[in-house]
Amino acid sequence: MTKKEVVPEMPVRILRVGTCSTLSGRSVLTYHIGCNAASEGYARVVQNSSSGQFNADWVSLSLIEKLLTEQPADKPMTSRVLLPVFRGKSSNSPAFLFAVLKAEGLVLAGAEKDSGYQLGDIAAFHKAVAALIATGTDLNESPATQPESTEPTEPPKMKRPVKAPAVTLEKA
Repeated sequence: MTKKEVVPEMPVRILRVGTCSTLSGRSVLTYHIGCNAASEGYARVVQNSSSGQFNADWVSLSLIEKLLTEQPADKPMTSRVLLPVFRGKSSNSPAFLFAVLKAEGLVLAGAEKDSGYQLGDIAAFHKAVAALIATGTDLNESPATQPESTEPTEPPKMKRPVKAPAVTLEKA
């Protein structure tokens, strides 16, 4: 695996911004599907609604497809298929990217619960991405493509309640 397959040398044009649940269903991910000037496809996770860390580098769709299609068709696959992409990175990264692949239809959940995943319709995905490339879709400047800041914000300061003046009753 080359650095080009993980981080593109050319700028990437964002074609699609999507959201999906993690495989565990405990949080929601925001992701981008994009392409470079040579029309090579890439994917990345850019935001997690929970606290789990991840690697936000672009990953080549051709590398992802290669890893998926190398798996035996008769054996279910898991996010471990993507471990070579994220060697030395956050342990959440393969599972988060795998959740994106599930959302995009590149992998499909098995019929039985916890039975792993099967290869999805890669041709349909390629067709959808090719259509976005052909129409010149470019979401790079859209505010929706910019991840929310992860910097903690200060909570608004609450005003202290005004104390009522002490009222004394005079005896007559």
